[in-house]
Amino acid sequence: MDIKATSSKIAKKVQAGIVACLLPVFFLYILLDKPDYKIMNAMAGFVVPAAHVVGDGITWPVRVIKKINDNMLVRRGIRSENRELRRKLDELTLKQTSCVPLAAENQRLEQTLDIVRSQPKRAVLSRIVYENSSFSSNTFTLDKGENAGIKINNAVLSKNGFLLGTVTDVGPNWATVRGIRDTGASTPVRVSGSDVLGFLRGRGQAQPVFELFSDQEFSPTKGIILISVSAGGTLPDGIPIGKIANAGNGKSAPVALGAKTMSEAIVLIQK
Repeated sequence: MDIKATSSKIAKKVQAGIVACLLPVFFLYILLDKPDYKIMNAMAGFVVPAAHVVGDGITWPVRVIKKINDNMLVRRGIRSENRELRRKLDELTLKQTSCVPLAAENQRLEQTLDIVRSQPKRAVLSRIVYENSSFSSNTFTLDKGENAGIKINNAVLSKNGFLLGTVTDVGPNWATVRGIRDTGASTPVRVSGSDVLGFLRGRGQAQPVFELFSDQEFSPTKGIILISVSAGGTLPDGIPIGKIANAGNGKSAPVALGAKTMSEAIVLIQK
């Protein structure tokens, strides 16, 4: 049995060797003698698929490398595009940041313009000879009057340039002033640098309040500057009054007046 099995294996190897040797001869025969194409057609059904399989096996690494290379090119393009987008975003951020101080400077200049706008051409310096500051009232008397050109409704400022009140009564050499702290005083004011209007209501010894805003969406915040507004009256526009002390209750806010208590006052004489 062992001898027969061994003989069978040797026979198969010999047959394979013979086939391997005859195949080149067969192909040379086909190429040189140009036999009938029936043989070639018959061989095509076997040779062509086998060639495709062999070709796919041989070119597989090449195709894989090509696909990897294509993916790398796409990723490189995405990275380059991301870098460009970041650069543009940085430029826009830098421009926005640079606009912040310009906006602040513009607001400061606008506030300065508000303060000096429409000021009268002439002013009279007068001494305060009597002051009545109580729980509810705030009035004082000046030592100059009609002879100096002072009239009723003239605005009166402190020496540091803030509104003190308006003249309510006048004689030849005296004038009575109602201060903006007086409970009977309701001074039309405006938020500097905006169109928001309102009224400053006096509360005697307590801080006056800014209320009755023209813009319902306005939210008072600490530090906002208030200035006078004529609103059709005799009070000049643009006289500084003070700053909002804190946000208050949203409908009204306390105001820290800028006027300093002094022994003298400035009366603005209208044309």
